Amino acid sequence: MAEPRVVGFLHLGRVESGVRRYGQLIADETRRRDGLTVTEVEAGRVDQSSEQLAQVARDLSGCDVVLMQWNKRGWGKHGSLVRLARFRRAYKGALVVTMHDVFDRAGLRSRYLQPDAWSVRQLGRTADRIVVHSQIEVERLRGFIPVEKLRVVPHFVEARELPMSPAEARAKLGLGGRKLVTLLGFVYGRKGHRYAVEAVPFMPDDAMLVYAGGPIEGRTFVHDLAQQKAEELGLGDRFRITGYLSEEDMGTWMAATHLAILPFTDLSASGSMSSWISSGKPMLVSDLPGTREYARRVPGALNFFGPAGEAWPLGSAISELLARPLPDPDPGVQRLARELSMEKTVDRYLDVVSEALDSRQP
Repeated sequence: MAEPRVVGFLHLGRVESGVRRYGQLIADETRRRDGLTVTEVEAGRVDQSSEQLAQVARDLSGCDVVLMQWNKRGWGKHGSLVRLARFRRAYKGALVVTMHDVFDRAGLRSRYLQPDAWSVRQLGRTADRIVVHSQIEVERLRGFIPVEKLRVVPHFVEARELPMSPAEARAKLGLGGRKLVTLLGFVYGRKGHRYAVEAVPFMPDDAMLVYAGGPIEGRTFVHDLAQQKAEELGLGDRFRITGYLSEEDMGTWMAATHLAILPFTDLSASGSMSSWISSGKPMLVSDLPGTREYARRVPGALNFFGPAGEAWPLGSAISELLARPLPDPDPGVQRLARELSMEKTVDRYLDVVSEALDSRQP
């Protein structure tokens, strides 16, 4: 297989975004590999000119291969096709694209009328390989991208050391004897924030639910709906939304957690799921094809409930788990973290890069 010497990374979008950070961490680990030179180029925010994107593409022209991240928020719902075409005209070398937030496109509107649908098709024509995080995403992209170009690289799990012991974190947060159930990350519908609050009445009286995070800027509907529902149910101090958390404060809430919940209604890949796996905390997740892929890697590592999207099954599963001693850290989750380590993830990426280079050989 062809071996790259110079690997380029195109970074686009807000520095604080999860997708932007994903690309940066892959670049950092690749830089540690012997015999590889890494070139990183910043393309700025999506609202900057297409001409600037073309210029940074020319800056990458000396690379054997370029890796870049793709989601419609990062590239923009409108104009992404033009931006992509401008970039590809300027950079003609091997290209490996990682697609994030690959959700179902079953309807006519999502397959043909949404602004980014044709950009996804253009990616399928112009990229040498396209990386997704799960087999379910491969199935979702059938008809958009040639299946022979698609490769699965599971979302990495960062090595994480929580800043303090569970007891210290619970004392710092003043939880008393409450058992903390935590839903981590930005507040929006697909993560289950809309209905998880309705599960609190089905949880034990000594348990509280915390949304450890806040809304995405300009998208407060689910956040406001959850607050309203909590007031209607009279949850009082059994429910809380923290708002935006620094890394340090997030670590404190994670350390204090008794049970992490991930009540997705749809799953592409999840940075918050990776964060919980890295923490070693016991986890309860929706029974979905995407979460089952994690479980197949290390059977028994995750606890499941279903159907997704309903409050009573979620609350009932939480009650059942909190009624028994939960290991903290959970050995099964720790094994899953090792399987999804950053080192193994970059090994998988470099295999895909070699394939992309081989595909260009005459």
